[in-house]
Amino acid sequence: MSQAVDLSHIYQLRNDFTIIGLTGRTGSGCSEVAKQLAKGFDEGKEFENPYAFGFKHNSYRKYRIIYEYAKVNFQPFSLIKYKDVLTLFLLEHSFDEFIQFLKSDELRKGFTDGKFIILPDFTEEIVQLTAIKQEFDDLSDAYRKIETSKLKENGKWKEFYSFFFEGPFLQFSGKLHSILKSKSLLKRNKAFQIISNNLRKSGNSFKSEGLIPQKIDTIVELINDLIKSHRKIFLNCRTQIVIDSLRNPFEIMFFKQRFAAFYTIAVHRTDDARMNSIVAKNTMDNASYKKDIERLLREEYKGGKDFEFYKQEVEACIQQADIHLTFLKKEEAEKKNREKTGKNELDPHQKDNTSPYFSWPMQLLKYVSLISHPGLVPPSPEERCMQLAYTAKHNSGCISRHVGAAITDENYSVKAIGWNNTPEGQVPCVLRNAEDLLNPSKDIEAFTPYERGNEEFKKVLTDHYAEQIPANRENLKGRNVCFCFKGLKNCISEGKNQVHTRSLHAEESAFLQLTKYGGTGIKGGKLFTTASPCELCSKKAYQLGIKVIYYIDPYPGISNKHILEAGTNPIEVRLFNGVIGNAYHWLYDPVMPYKDELALLLGNEITDLTSKYETTIEKYEATIGEQQDEIARLKSLIKTQE
Repeated sequence: MSQAVDLSHIYQLRNDFTIIGLTGRTGSGCSEVAKQLAKGFDEGKEFENPYAFGFKHNSYRKYRIIYEYAKVNFQPFSLIKYKDVLTLFLLEHSFDEFIQFLKSDELRKGFTDGKFIILPDFTEEIVQLTAIKQEFDDLSDAYRKIETSKLKENGKWKEFYSFFFEGPFLQFSGKLHSILKSKSLLKRNKAFQIISNNLRKSGNSFKSEGLIPQKIDTIVELINDLIKSHRKIFLNCRTQIVIDSLRNPFEIMFFKQRFAAFYTIAVHRTDDARMNSIVAKNTMDNASYKKDIERLLREEYKGGKDFEFYKQEVEACIQQADIHLTFLKKEEAEKKNREKTGKNELDPHQKDNTSPYFSWPMQLLKYVSLISHPGLVPPSPEERCMQLAYTAKHNSGCISRHVGAAITDENYSVKAIGWNNTPEGQVPCVLRNAEDLLNPSKDIEAFTPYERGNEEFKKVLTDHYAEQIPANRENLKGRNVCFCFKGLKNCISEGKNQVHTRSLHAEESAFLQLTKYGGTGIKGGKLFTTASPCELCSKKAYQLGIKVIYYIDPYPGISNKHILEAGTNPIEVRLFNGVIGNAYHWLYDPVMPYKDELALLLGNEITDLTSKYETTIEKYEATIGEQQDEIARLKSLIKTQE
């Protein structure tokens, strides 16, 4: 028996410093996840007892391991709400300036540019805001004295921490936002979307004139200062922070480049469930208002035009996420699991070995535990296969969007991998240079006969690139200038025709690999795709007999209702939850073999029988050696006596 060793110091850095940035569409459940992280394990009140499930599936065995670990190690996170950080920026101005903004043409323009029916009339809200004017003024004075722009010089980290986390500020911020959404949640959300866009564009809450690229990090730099203040106050304790929530991809990039212990968790929810949640929180119920909700959701999800990188773009944030969580309530997960079981009972020959549905708290428990202790449990088969699809997408030659797909049989054995790219033998868009087509002297073979010969197409190419490239060489800094054929072709065609894309879709490419190289049939198999399939790929999946489709990011269209749920062989469509990308390795690669870890923790050295025999022999040999030496010594003494 060896001496037991406490290995806490090995995991101390992970446990002492972790930053989680949540992202997701409005109504996806980010706020609920943030609240749970702020509670910690909390006696397990929000988490299902693992022993209630039994052990009919390995997923439940994994959950028991996670649960028992989290019971001891899941400590509360400090919560930084994005909207509270925006309130800090409001305090940089006077109360009167804030009221003037609520009445301003600047705010009205933000609504009308988005073609919103509802107008930013905050007349009633302004009357209510006057009740908290004194609080606003007092907090504004206190906040300005901290001079957050000079924290490195003035060292007021403790004052900043106390102001945000300990004083009356958070309560005040809550009152401010409650007043602004009292008549319309949509109106409040749109107003603060405009404020955050202004800050990322110009650095000023109330002004949008002038694009200053360096201001893109205005908001997250202040959040970073809050994180620093937390670390300095709790130098020898845990700094675990959750940010609710990030909606600009450059803000996620900011934290990824600064903290190795930063993880982005994307929270997903089905469209129907999200809309029900949003509508339930809004007091107005009419067709025009619902159209405005749809406009706001579309704006936050798709972002602005190419040069409007400072706007919200949840779609790009989701694509950068390390961990994906499906927001299923306990009763929703139970219902889906009953439906799965019921299908098998109706058809005893149908085999369904897909993992059971877990509620979002059960999923969250797993990810938090793996962040603290990598390799605590192995990945799920769904994570394993989606990781292949996620890795495959980086092979894409498309300059608009990268998508990956993997096809498996019913037992998760991989049969094909695909990504969106041009057919074999054609040059992907990302490898072509527009100047080679504008001035045919170099790689003209990279372009199709249509591109080389159609005068209308060449004109639109010239209009967009001929003067722009030489005029902006300094900005390009050696970058290759390629172009999207579909985008240019749609400039001279009616409508947005998806047929004009040069690339095969990822799912389509994976399906074709099966026939191209003589693969086996995949009837009853599974499709993993980083974006849900379009109508065309959905029809192919249906025809090939795919039974389950896992996806991360929804693709717009009517695939589900029109194709996948129709007919006698409907396909089960599941939002993916799990770890992918670099985080797959960070969270599943153990610090040391678990066998060795347990041996050290228990002081328990397990020796095989052969080794025991060898040790015994060595002891006997050592004893024999000692005895022989003693015999030799005694013989020597006898000789001296003679």
